[in-house]
Amino acid sequence: MTLTTPPPIDPEEEEMLVLHSEFVAAEGSEPVEETANSVDAPKVDDPPKVDDRPSERFTWTIENFSKLTRKKVYSDVFLVGGYKWRVLIFPKGNNSDHLSVYLDVADFATLPYGWSKNIQLSLAVVNQVNSDFTIRKDTQHRFNARTKDWGFTSFMPLSDLYDPSKGYLLNDTFMVEADVAVVDPPTTRFTWTIENFSRLTDKMLWSDVFFVGGCKWRVLIYPKGNNTDHLSLYLDAADSITLPDGWNRHAQFSLAMVNQIHSESTIRKDTEHRFYAHESDWGFTSFMPLSDLYDPGKGYLLNDTCIVEADVAVLEVDVKDSIPNLDGLSI
Repeated sequence: MTLTTPPPIDPEEEEMLVLHSEFVAAEGSEPVEETANSVDAPKVDDPPKVDDRPSERFTWTIENFSKLTRKKVYSDVFLVGGYKWRVLIFPKGNNSDHLSVYLDVADFATLPYGWSKNIQLSLAVVNQVNSDFTIRKDTQHRFNARTKDWGFTSFMPLSDLYDPSKGYLLNDTFMVEADVAVVDPPTTRFTWTIENFSRLTDKMLWSDVFFVGGCKWRVLIYPKGNNTDHLSLYLDAADSITLPDGWNRHAQFSLAMVNQIHSESTIRKDTEHRFYAHESDWGFTSFMPLSDLYDPGKGYLLNDTCIVEADVAVLEVDVKDSIPNLDGLSI
């Protein structure tokens, strides 16, 4: 799609809306740092098909570019993957001597709690004299309520952009392209059936190991709660002790306690987390009240058997670079 129009102006021009870092770690639910023993055998279901929708190109043409006085300007809204997007630029740089260009979720304030979308993104400043000199930069990011903007603070030097001989401004007209594609990875379901559940005496239990995205995972459960009156349920990076220094892996996952009488009463909670050495477990300390779990009329224990499901999608794996120490957020 192509849009040729003077750019819409953000009324709050001085408010810094974007996260101006090209790489950040994701926020998650809540870590746990204890160990446990394995029980029962795993079942891993076939993953669904990957979302293979092609990328869509949005072209934004801005006239009288050198006369812009606002610190930042937004493009009009365009749709990809069921979400509304717009391009954000800082014509004089975002506290930098470089042009700053980002992709922004236009309607983030109205999206439902827990929304996220994994996007492959390419941003380009078009050279209108010689296309061989078009500057294009690629990245991938999972957009969510905490990181709704993503791109490049130092996209290209302002000296090159405003040099009339370079070809990026022709008749004081500027062109930027955004190629956006949904690249959500496949999700694998692991099902863990635990018999004689009410008779368990261990404080915590691990499932057997299962593989998703080339990584080893297991589910960690506290049958009587992790110092709480709720069932506690986590996803664990099973081989964290043997991984090299600086490893990290980013996963989106849901954990569920299956209701074996009424499937619509199954309790499922979603989150995502970047796992690393100091936060190798993540999930929910207060997953569901123990009173509901152990009530035979509720349907979560049938013949003293419970069924736990973990749907896991691995977004990124890195065994080289370390990430900063983050504080966990409780859900």
